[in-house]
Amino acid sequence: MADEIVLNAAIRTAVRVGVKALRRSGQVPAIVYGHKITPTSIQLEARELTTVLRKAGRNRLITLRVAGVDAPKMVLSREIQRDPIKLVIKHVDFYEVSMTEKINADVRIICVGESADVKSGAGVLLQEMATLAIRCLPGDLIESITIDVSGLAIDKMIRVSDLPVPSTIEVMDDAHEEVVRVTRFIEVKEDEPVVAEATEVEVIEKGKKEDEEAEAE
Repeated sequence: MADEIVLNAAIRTAVRVGVKALRRSGQVPAIVYGHKITPTSIQLEARELTTVLRKAGRNRLITLRVAGVDAPKMVLSREIQRDPIKLVIKHVDFYEVSMTEKINADVRIICVGESADVKSGAGVLLQEMATLAIRCLPGDLIESITIDVSGLAIDKMIRVSDLPVPSTIEVMDDAHEEVVRVTRFIEVKEDEPVVAEATEVEVIEKGKKEDEEAEAE
């Protein structure tokens, strides 16, 4: 089982103009929302938040401890707003989960290995799906699904139904949908530039001149 990821927070009272001062002090405004709960405005220390988000990603549960609140909240990071230039975090939305209610999530599909046909240059690996849509209890969430493509030959594929998904997880995507395949490499030759014959150019220019004279009349 993965180590617990803990994030400390405090109830936030600063709004609008006060948020700018909050950020200058090294704090990041955030909100916690969820199914059947009242949204809570919080603030977090920027450095700690950055470290936690880098470790947790989107699919690892975070134990959110809010000062003055007895029970910690189990949350997932959702929308993260960043400064477009400095890339520092400006605001975060956290989704509070119930450990007894299933949730929907998207997990990354990671390909490892290299088939003989791809290595030789005869084939090309095409990954049609980058993520898989799943549904499960929060405690059963996975970060990613890894598939070995080293055994794929040309015109062979892996479908959703072939993915190594734990029995505790329900797959929402079509079982027959193609995830990855190896296709034959086809060299595409660049078209040679078309050079008009001198007589053709003369005819075009003559026609253009006649049109201009007709418009002048």
